[in-house]
Amino acid sequence: MYYFIEMISAIFFDLYGTLIDIRTDEHDPWVYSFLSQYLSYHSVKVSPEELKEAYFNEIRRHFEQSEEEYPEVNVSEIFHEIMLKNGKTKYAKAVFRDTALLFRSLTMRHFCLFPSVTDTLTRLAEGYRMAIISDAQWIFAGPEMETLGLDRFFKHRIFSSRLGFKKPDVRLFELAMKKLGVKPEESIYICDNPQRDLVGAKRAGMKCILFRSECLEYSDLIAEGCFFDYSVLENILNAIL
Repeated sequence: MYYFIEMISAIFFDLYGTLIDIRTDEHDPWVYSFLSQYLSYHSVKVSPEELKEAYFNEIRRHFEQSEEEYPEVNVSEIFHEIMLKNGKTKYAKAVFRDTALLFRSLTMRHFCLFPSVTDTLTRLAEGYRMAIISDAQWIFAGPEMETLGLDRFFKHRIFSSRLGFKKPDVRLFELAMKKLGVKPEESIYICDNPQRDLVGAKRAGMKCILFRSECLEYSDLIAEGCFFDYSVLENILNAIL
């Protein structure tokens, strides 16, 4: 009698906090002072204080109006709505996209890859299909992946902001596996947040490895492995697989 053993053929990664080490500050008043001045060139009259309040109020309104269990917003739409309410004209998509990107650059305080990420991904790409599953704003994530050289590793990217819902909703994981044409038992997720990532991956039937987190039980679930340095990830994968 022969038994067919499913092998891991696809590795999915979270993005921020897993591959990218990032810190932002969206509450800094200076951000809104600068952005308010920029928007005045587009005939958008809104004070820094009003702009900051509008930004968080629009996000809150989107969450409250969503019918999703784990709702997500699209930041580019948030700025589009703010500009329409405070401006004098209709705006091309490029204008509010540029506004969102300027906002992101103003809030950025720290931004780089975690050590050994590039070397590790280069080796993993030789033997596995790979994709991103991330609670991320697509308008930021694409350019930031390109800036750090991650775009060459990940043709397929599932961003919550394009879908209107975020992890631990299993649909993100199911969509990612469908994109790569793999089954749950052939898939493993590398991530950093037990509450969102571990729960979502496990509910979708994937294995899971946590970065910068202990292998502790969460909601009756536990990861197959944990690591704090990318130089050991391949050893962990080999032990699991």
